[in-house]
Amino acid sequence: MRDIDYILTFCVNLSRNMIISGASLERVSLAAEFICRAYGLSDVSVFLLSTHMSISALDSEGNYSSRQISIPSSGIHLERLKRLNQLSYKVAEITPNPKTLAQMLERAMNVNDYPECVIISGKVCAMLCLGFIFGATLWDIIPIACITVLIHFLMMWLERTGLDRILVNSLTMWAASSCAVMFIYSGFNANFPVTMITLTMLVLPGIPLVNAMRNLLCGREINGILQMLKISIETMAMAAGIYAAFMMFGGDGMISGSLVPLSNSGLLVVLSFMASVGFGIVFRIPVNDLWLAGLGGALSRMAVIILPSFTDSRLAYMTLSASVAALYAEFLAVKRRQPSTYFVYPSIIPLIPGDLFFYAISGLYMNRLDWARINGTDCLISLSGLSIGFVLASAVSHHVRRKRYM
Repeated sequence: MRDIDYILTFCVNLSRNMIISGASLERVSLAAEFICRAYGLSDVSVFLLSTHMSISALDSEGNYSSRQISIPSSGIHLERLKRLNQLSYKVAEITPNPKTLAQMLERAMNVNDYPECVIISGKVCAMLCLGFIFGATLWDIIPIACITVLIHFLMMWLERTGLDRILVNSLTMWAASSCAVMFIYSGFNANFPVTMITLTMLVLPGIPLVNAMRNLLCGREINGILQMLKISIETMAMAAGIYAAFMMFGGDGMISGSLVPLSNSGLLVVLSFMASVGFGIVFRIPVNDLWLAGLGGALSRMAVIILPSFTDSRLAYMTLSASVAALYAEFLAVKRRQPSTYFVYPSIIPLIPGDLFFYAISGLYMNRLDWARINGTDCLISLSGLSIGFVLASAVSHHVRRKRYM
């Protein structure tokens, strides 16, 4: 193999693993481009979708080469993403012998992971904190914790069978909703809306939506449109699963139960901090960085508490709240030379409108179209503001990163 072949093979494999671990397409494309240019390659062309990548270039001797690779469904493993991101900087700076690149990538992929029991504990902790934010009582703790564990193992099993994410979402929410109904029918005095709203937060694709909007508004329209379509179908699949459970087991009286969210500002901030720490564990952030994940969630919550007193526009205060979280993440990303997603993903958790999504679906089930329309519109506005805020912050960071590579 020629040097250019080693370099391009490394670029597609690095890009593939970065995307699988949760990197944004913009960051991955930028890394591949600058690695190629660091080795003196010219006419570099990078075509990147969430499911496919191709790259081509010319070396100084006029040799042309190209590589293509498919990209499977992505997960989130932020410690691995951090290592891969550091590797991309290192290779661009020192340009090691191209024949050693494959071994460097293999070493970067070999990271320590949390035991399964710790990851489950992180999920349960995050869900309980979110439950208390939505107004959960001590009676709601057991169903939320039990169904969270069920969702964890069920999604793992369904994904291992090779089922599409659409079916996985639908079956998962059907099982979660059915279990929640069974807890009520068994005489357990739990608050059904609070339980379901909390569990929805575990499956609702808020993070993929932010990435889709980022691609849509940052010049990657094809990626953005494809991702938005996929997310819309996955979200409708969730709704279908919840709706099917309601139709099978009933739920009219349960849905109309009271929802009294927590109003203590200080406690809201603390619980948001702990929820983001819990998701930080789920996203495989190392122990010594978990406090940074929690701080991002706390800042997001503080913004959501403070900003509505200055404006009644949901779009405005959600956009500003997301911008606060994103600027915090982008600042740490530039300062520590790590991907912004390493800090963005945990920070986004307190901003995802799981309550609005649940009540929009409930309105459809109860034939309350006005209820569905109002909550559905507010949910879309919140998610749009969330996405726009992150896009605005990432646009600034994009130019900063590009200058650092140059």
